[in-house]
Amino acid sequence: MNRWMKIAILATLAGGAGAQAQQRHDLAAGAWRGEIDGEGWTQPLSIDLDQQSGGWRGEWRSFTWSPTKPLQSVDVQGDEVRFETDKLRFIGQVSGSKLSGTVSRKVDGDSVGEFSVVHDGGGLDHYSPASEPSFPLPTYSD
Repeated sequence: MNRWMKIAILATLAGGAGAQAQQRHDLAAGAWRGEIDGEGWTQPLSIDLDQQSGGWRGEWRSFTWSPTKPLQSVDVQGDEVRFETDKLRFIGQVSGSKLSGTVSRKVDGDSVGEFSVVHDGGGLDHYSPASEPSFPLPTYSD
């Protein structure tokens, strides 16, 4: 193999590794929908995470129609995601299209439960024809 062929192969491999690292780095970005599962109760949870200027920011809401609130201390390292609300601390891990982990109180660190959200490419407010009821259409004969 000549020298230029080796350089071309190395450049191709390096480019592929860079793209894979970028994809892995962006695993947490986007809209996530699911719930917090506490001891005997569940609560809806929506999280939106975005990387901006080398740092992470996000918003959350606990009910579909409630206003969003900013997340605090958002940190993403590979597939590990950490963030806080005014009262809670979330530590989770991305696996495929799922982000799940533990929820604890910020004040004393006591466990509140677990959370599990899935990546939602379209968000909650998009129209889905599958959500419409379907009725059999009448048949007519002459």
